[in-house]
Parts: sequence; C-alpha cells; structure tokens
Amino acid sequence: MTDNLIEQLQKLYPNAELSKPELETYFRLRQLKKNETLLDLHSVCRQYYFVNKGALRVFFLKDGQEYTSWFAFENYFFTELESYTRSSFSNYCIVAIEETEIIEINRSDMDVLLARYDWWKDFLIQHQQQAMLKLTEVIKSFQAQSAKDRYEDLFNYPYFFQRTRQKDLSTMIGITRHSLSRLRNKK
Repeated sequence: MTDNLIEQLQKLYPNAELSKPELETYFRLRQLKKNETLLDLHSVCRQYYFVNKGALRVFFLKDGQEYTSWFAFENYFFTELESYTRSSFSNYCIVAIEETEIIEINRSDMDVLLARYDWWKDFLIQHQQQAMLKLTEVIKSFQAQSAKDRYEDLFNYPYFFQRTRQKDLSTMIGITRHSLSRLRNKK
C-alpha cells in the first residue's frame, strides 16, 4: 500500500528510518471512483493525502461557477491547508477526475509522526515551503503574464492536457472555454 509513498520519501530522505509496517499503521488506503468527492465544500479537512495513482481536481465556487485551483496527480502529497490548519470549514472541494487511489493520514497520526521523527518535520516544512513557492508563481503569472502565456506554460505539464477537461483547465488559467479553444487551435 505505501510502497510508492516510501519510495518518494526515500528519494528526499535516504537516511530516514522508514518502516513500512509502522507507516501502514498511520496511513489508510482509499479508493475513489471517477467523480467521487474526497473533500466537500464546507466540511473540515482532517487529513493529508498522497495520490498513489489517479488524479484529483481542487476547485471552489463563486456565484455558482466552479473555478479550478489545481490538480493533484500521482506522487503528490497535499491537504487543504487552511481547513486542516485552522480546523475551519473548507472553501474548496476535492473530486477524483479519474479512478484514484490515495493514501491518507489523519491529523492525530500526523502529530505522532511529527513528534517521533525529525525527518518527518523537515519533510512537512519542505512540502509547505514548496506549496508556498508554487502559489507565489501562480500569483505572479496572473499579475504579469497574458492568458496566452499562462496557457503556453501548461505545455511544461502535458498531463494537464491529457487528463483534464478543457473547461477545468480554462478556469485554472483564468480564461473562458472558448478562449482556450482558440488558443488550442492556434497551436
């Protein structure tokens, strides 16, 4: 169950104490069908998630419209940070966009790992720093790039085009579906 997660952790922390049986006492495997909700709007997020296989879409609603914030693909470790950290209601919904297998850890088990292993603290801090850097890049792209440039940046991530719906991609980069179609046709 946790082989892929352990492999990812060992890449980052080759000297870390990683016991598969111990980790499996803290993590739970969960299967999601396509379109199944992992986290609903206005619920409290109490888990961190690792995408073992499949893909998830994270979105919010504004004036009845869905806006994609990001996608989580294989080997991605994440949570809805504001809800998780503050134990507040989530402003986001997380839904499987294909058959998906996740490994999740609840907050109390996360606290055990954090207390027990210094490398786990380092991992979590590094993960949150990377998330902040990515968010900064996204903000900068919306402030300084045209929609065309944001679209072209997506070519660095071909799986976005292969595994997501056009309407979800368009809301993620801040353009209409029709504008995205025009940009795609020009390519």
